[in-house]
Amino acid sequence: MDPRLPSADGRDRTPSLQAFALYTYTVATIVIGLTALAWASVAFPIWPTISLTQAGGNEGILLGLLFWIGLGLLGGTRVQHIHGHGVLTFHLPFILAATALGGPVAGGWVAMVSTLEARELRPNEVPWYGTLANHAGMALSAVLAGVVYASVRNGPLGTVTDQPQAAELVAIVLASLVLAGLSTMLAAGTMVLRDGLTLREAGRLLDTSFRATSASEVVLGWVMVLAYGTIGWWAAVICASLVLVIWQAYDYREIVRHDTMTGLLSRAGFDARLEEILVGVRRGAGRIAVLAIDLDRFKSVNDTYGHGAGDAVIREVGARLRGSIRLTDAAVRRGGDEFGVLLAGVSSADVAVALAWKIHAELCEPIETDVGVVSIGASIGVYVVEPSNRVPTIERLHGHADSAMYVAKHARGGVHLYEPGDTVLPASPLPSTGTPHGALPHDRAPR
Repeated sequence: MDPRLPSADGRDRTPSLQAFALYTYTVATIVIGLTALAWASVAFPIWPTISLTQAGGNEGILLGLLFWIGLGLLGGTRVQHIHGHGVLTFHLPFILAATALGGPVAGGWVAMVSTLEARELRPNEVPWYGTLANHAGMALSAVLAGVVYASVRNGPLGTVTDQPQAAELVAIVLASLVLAGLSTMLAAGTMVLRDGLTLREAGRLLDTSFRATSASEVVLGWVMVLAYGTIGWWAAVICASLVLVIWQAYDYREIVRHDTMTGLLSRAGFDARLEEILVGVRRGAGRIAVLAIDLDRFKSVNDTYGHGAGDAVIREVGARLRGSIRLTDAAVRRGGDEFGVLLAGVSSADVAVALAWKIHAELCEPIETDVGVVSIGASIGVYVVEPSNRVPTIERLHGHADSAMYVAKHARGGVHLYEPGDTVLPASPLPSTGTPHGALPHDRAPR
């Protein structure tokens, strides 16, 4: 595979430099985050308002800290999917509550421990240094939010204005902005360095749904503080339980929007995402590309090795598609061995074709199954949507991409960019000579 394929903005990116920048960013996040947590632990005491007992004392403070860590761990298992990406987790309410009740130290330690997610417990899902950087980044955000909250709440603002309630409100707002804003900025930096996105592309992930959910979590955090302080610790548990029930219903909706075998979007979920993107295209936000992908020689795998091997191939294709696209993009299993990809924010048709060839190369790599190693090919049709006031309908977009895919299929695989003269043609069978595990030629791919 070409190590210098252009990104969506048309710029070449050298993987070694990109990996070095991401490594440096990760190490810096870990060092700064852990240093901030250690400094806060020495410089600030834990406020007794976090105590879980009326008598207070070290035992009550420790119980209160463990209480919010436990709730945070429970929330960490609920990863919310926005447009198919796990970009927001149910952490903010518990971190904010611990910060408001116990100060910078309590908020930092709750953020450090309670941000453990279910996906981090699965092998090969998240590398250890990525996990540590996530936790250290959240701890840094919580410590700074706690320092801001303490400085404003206990500072001269209430004395000067003779309105301690106003000072409390300002402290709440500033602490919430620091925690949500800094943690989001750190995540966006990872997206830029890891996925080769521009700041603008990373910003597109922070869409209306993301901001609305962040605001809801902030509000919930302060509701928990109020319930904890005026009613009792059990009121905060009830708040968290009700929200987790609501999120369970959300998960069921997400299951409908995704393919159960591959985890990719279903046709309905993909079309919903596509419609959202087309709204921006109609306003001149930029061009997108729709890819129609059909696997070659897949029937031979089923006929030779059985449907179990075929299912393994489908699952591996889904995993490779997820790994090949950017966070701003989306992938769909349309049914059988047919897939699709939405490339959002491509700078030109040439860039869209280059990204399609990258996906093609990934799909043509040998696949290990229980019955042996098999290789398949892929035919990919590319249709680029230019920003204008006459954007085709979703059905027409799929039709144009399918037409280009069938042209590629007739050319024995590869990538074809849609041209106005392309029409939907019945796919001609690929040569049946050779076995399914024979390597496919790559001489059509760009060097």
